Parts: sequence; structure tokens; C-alpha cells
Amino acid sequence: MAIGCLVGAGIVADTDAPEFIAWLLRGAALVVVALGGVALPVVRWRTWRYEIRDEEIDLLRGAVVVRRTLIPMTRVQHVETQRTPLSDLLDLRSVTVHTAAGSHSIPALRPAAAATIRDRIALLARQPDEL
Repeated sequence: MAIGCLVGAGIVADTDAPEFIAWLLRGAALVVVALGGVALPVVRWRTWRYEIRDEEIDLLRGAVVVRRTLIPMTRVQHVETQRTPLSDLLDLRSVTVHTAAGSHSIPALRPAAAATIRDRIALLARQPDEL
């Protein structure tokens, strides 16, 4: 959307349209970039919660639409940590839990915390059922 606003501002600037319209489109592009690139990730990060229990993994995320996912430990097939060049710069990792139905990630963890969570989930997933 920001690119569309900037392209629109460039097209309007080359025509006989009033200059305030081009400035309005440039301002709209800046607002879109500020909200989408800065504010929205912060809100998403602050509204992310997780809990690792003996029987399940509880994931809660979302700012406007809140989604809660419960993953039974008996359904966990494998768990892994992930790092990217950007996460290396920020010293962050994510833990991904794989089940037959798909995968779920816990993002923005410190490396030590990610390793601890990965190991705990792997240990709990290996436990035989005591039913």
C-alpha cells in the first residue's frame, strides 16, 4: 500500500493536480510504513503468550483477533529451533513444534531460552502415555 501511495504521489506530481494532493499521498505512505513496519510488529510481539505444560503447549496470540492453540504433547512429532541472519543481529531464535496437522512457532526467544524450551518439549513428547 505504501508503494501504491508513493507511485500515486509521483504520478500526481507530474500532472497539473494541486501540489497538496502529492504531499497528502506522501504523508499517507509514511503513515502506512510507520504503522505496518513499526507499530504492528510491536503490538504483535506484546500480545504473544505461550506456556509449556506436561500435557500440552498453550499458544495465545493476536491483538484484535486473538487465537489460542492447544497442542497435546502426544501429537508432537518433532521440535526445532530456527535462526535467520536478521534474528542473529537481534540475538533471537524461534522454536517450531511440528505435528501431523502442521507446525506452530514460538518467536522472539533468546538463544538459551529457545534451547531450553526445545529440549523440554522434546523430552515431554517422548514420555509414554500413562493411561
